[in-house]
Amino acid sequence: MIKAISISALSLALMGFNNAAHADITEMDSPRIYTGIGYGQYSFEFEDSENDTDFDDDSQMLKGYIGTQFNKYLSLELAYQNFDEVSDIDSKAEIDGVSLAARLAAPITDNFSVYAKGGWLEWDAEIEQDLGELGSISADTDGGDVFYGAGIEYAFTTNVQVRLEYERYKLEDDIDPDMDVASVSFQYMF
Repeated sequence: MIKAISISALSLALMGFNNAAHADITEMDSPRIYTGIGYGQYSFEFEDSENDTDFDDDSQMLKGYIGTQFNKYLSLELAYQNFDEVSDIDSKAEIDGVSLAARLAAPITDNFSVYAKGGWLEWDAEIEQDLGELGSISADTDGGDVFYGAGIEYAFTTNVQVRLEYERYKLEDDIDPDMDVASVSFQYMF
């Protein structure tokens, strides 16, 4: 009997907390500032038919971002992405960048939404080519390109959310590299 009462009391308390969190999320003041940090895996590949070279590798990436949520549908965010080194038989590349993106969300429930995002990435790359006995050559290159993505977001409370996200970067350079990124991020909304 005491066990049943304790379980019932715990269930009611959790339901009350959950309903309070729902009320806070749906009645939020706009605009709100948020910040987040993410970890992901990315695939980097390119083909240079002129020099008969191709490159394909996977590695990790870290990102940090800050944004403004104007309402439950529209956000604008600034991010820094650090892509770890990728390497192939005789080539290495390391990329990092800063992006600005708009995010359009479609709330499914009070706590769960899906979203699409798109924006601009300014990137820098260090590329090194091993020439065997001759040594190696390296080059720095940079550019700016459009990117897009989609994801899902779950709000634990009015302040704490988690995201699962996919982004596609098609860098317009002589070698025309493609980067596909899958990441998880935790964010805090002020």
